[in-house]
Amino acid sequence: MPTYELPYAQEHLAELFNEARSGEEVIIVRADGRSCELTPLAEVREEETTVAAFRTPDEAPDAGELVPA
Repeated sequence: MPTYELPYAQEHLAELFNEARSGEEVIIVRADGRSCELTPLAEVREEETTVAAFRTPDEAPDAGELVPA
């Protein structure tokens, strides 16, 4: 199983995405030993927008509204 160190993965992320989309196993390992795997998903076509709008940090919250920590 090929693994890639994080600095290499950061510089070659587009290539690693292409490898994963081609069915290759892509594992990225951080210096502390934690890792993640790039996994291709089935194509999803939706007519709806899949992006949610969030308030930017410079906008004040409404009174009584929770603010993320």
